[in-house]
Amino acid sequence: MIWWGYPLTICLAIAVVALCNLVHFYALRRMASHFGDETCDTKRPMLWITGIIFVVHLFEVGLYAGVIWILTVLELGGMGGALADESRWLLTDLYLSISSYTTLGIGDIVPEGALRLFVGIEALHGLILIAWSASFTYLMMERLWKFGSGVQPATDYQAGISSDRSE
Repeated sequence: MIWWGYPLTICLAIAVVALCNLVHFYALRRMASHFGDETCDTKRPMLWITGIIFVVHLFEVGLYAGVIWILTVLELGGMGGALADESRWLLTDLYLSISSYTTLGIGDIVPEGALRLFVGIEALHGLILIAWSASFTYLMMERLWKFGSGVQPATDYQAGISSDRSE
């Protein structure tokens, strides 16, 4: 492998991580301001929110897949395993990116060379972004569905707490 393969891979990974963080931040920020507003007239906002989050994740997976394709074209890494043949094309890169981003890691495609480092960074970053989306979704559900409003808190007896020490 070329001596500059790993430094280039690290630089590309940093660039993709930064770009995905920006895309994710602005998408969630925009949804919070739009759907969290009391004047929002969108019907079923949680369906919209989850759909938009899904599209944002697909975009981010696509960015990673594009860089995987670039790294293989530059011969800074390759793929082994079940799909390691000459007829490989961009959908194989997308498949590897999806299985890495979601930390599914099926194992039928094995990255080689500097590509292993990039795919590992993608897995770590995907885990963080998915957790970020999950916590955002929870907060939006809490805000939109007004959990806890109008519900009386459980009494000690209903909660299974007893002040009687004889139990």
